[in-house]
Parts: sequence; structure tokens; C-alpha cells
Amino acid sequence: MKKLIIKYPLIKYSLQVIIMFAFLSKAFALSSAPNEPIKLQPRQINLSGDILSFSMPENFSTDMPAKDMVESVNLSDERIFDKYSEFTLIQRWWDFKERGFFAKGYGTVMMTMYIKQAPENSDYDILNPLGFIGTIITKFNDISKNDGTEENSSEIPSNSYPKFYQAYKIKTINSLHWFRYSVESNVTGRLDINHAIPITPQHYIVVEFAFAPNSNVSTRQFIEEHGRPHMDAILDTLTIQFSPKSKLPSINSQPIDLDKLIKEKFHAGQEPVIVNEELLNSIKHIRIE
Repeated sequence: MKKLIIKYPLIKYSLQVIIMFAFLSKAFALSSAPNEPIKLQPRQINLSGDILSFSMPENFSTDMPAKDMVESVNLSDERIFDKYSEFTLIQRWWDFKERGFFAKGYGTVMMTMYIKQAPENSDYDILNPLGFIGTIITKFNDISKNDGTEENSSEIPSNSYPKFYQAYKIKTINSLHWFRYSVESNVTGRLDINHAIPITPQHYIVVEFAFAPNSNVSTRQFIEEHGRPHMDAILDTLTIQFSPKSKLPSINSQPIDLDKLIKEKFHAGQEPVIVNEELLNSIKHIRIE
């Protein structure tokens, strides 16, 4: 072969061209190639006897080092909660970009799972669907009135801007009703989508997805092409195995009739709760999926 290359130098240059072409093909390969199925690995977290199960991709961002997932939590230990009355169970980032050596980035998706404490001295019983929705929306509206200028919990990013759009709906995932609430900044383009469900009379779970597109990609394009399929793949695996003593399975899985609930009186303890008009208007427009 060596003698052949010396005798015919054109073969040598042809081989070099082929090798270089193969390298460049990999370097500039685009993501237009058929997408591979999202590979998921199962996870479980023990929440004082209630088991939160989900699956997620393993290809985490190497630029965002993350702490190990919490595998077991004692909810009666109030010391675990921070000043925002929340405790982080897991937080992971995923980067989306074209394939290849000189790949163009599309953006990042961040998933965070929390346990949150219900507000003390609240007017609402979070085990009542309307009371739980009232708790979330009231907290959201309070932060909105601050125009995002005051320090707040992770439900809205601390660097949020005065102008943002909110949306609410109830989404059924594996027979359980999760309250979905989202906020989008009109300035940064960042969108946060949260799914929440009560786990005890004093605690609720929040699964938050934050979508941060790069400047060269619109928020909608990034979410529809990359973020939403990623989020939905994880949400579709989300389940809670309640302990035998828990009353939550029947509460969280029974059909929800918001109009009926709004007409009925609901209670926090024994005191009747009066729902203000602003809250009622928000609740009336909630979609149920």
C-alpha cells in the first residue's frame, strides 16, 4: 500500500480529503437528523412514607454542577425548610444545541422539585381543591403586585421583570390532579411552568420547569421544538404512591367541578372563607385537562 501511495500520490491526497471530509461532516452535523427517543432513568423520593416517583434523562448539563437528589425527607422536621418555606428535592439542567463540533445552542431547561409549606394562618385549606388553588394564586398575585422588585421565592425568579404573563390550569397526570401555573417574562423571554399538588395538610409538592432560550431562538420555538417534549416526557412518569394512612389519593383523584366549588362555602378549620372577586375571576378562567 505504501509503495502504491508513493507511485500514485493522487491516492494519498484523496485519502486526506476523505478523512478531512469525514471530520467536517461530524463537526457541522445538524440536529435535523432523526431525533433519538428520550432515554429516561427512574427515581424515587420518600416523603415521610409517601413515595414520589418519576423518570428523567441522564444527559445533564456539565456547566451546571448539581447536588445529589434527596432520597428521603422527614416532613415533620421544620429545620429543613428555608426562609421561603421550601425545601429542594432535586435540581437539574439540560442544554439543547445542534449536533457537531461547532454546534449552535438553542437554550437550557431547568427542572426543580420542591416541598413547600402552606402559609401559616392561611384562610385556605389546601386539601380542598379550591382552597389549594386560592393559596397558589393569592401568593402569585401578591408577588405580581410587587412588580417583581422584591426578593421572593423560587416560584417566580428573583430577577423577574415587572411585565410578565400568568396562566393557570388543572392537569391530570396518572390519575392525579396537578394545579399548573406559569409565568413568562416579556423582557427576558424566560418561561416558568409549575405543577403543584398537596401531599399533607401542611405541605405541597411543586415541580418547576424553567425555559431559558438563547438570544437567537424565540421562546415559543425553543419550547415547542425542545423544551415541551422534554418536560412532557418527565411529567408523564410522575406518580405518587400515598401511604395507607393518607387521605390524599381520593382527594387528589376525584373529579373537579370548579363552578360547583365556587358556589359552595369551603372552610379553613371552622371559619367560613370569603373569596374576593379578583381571585374568583382568576379561578373561573382555569382550564381543566
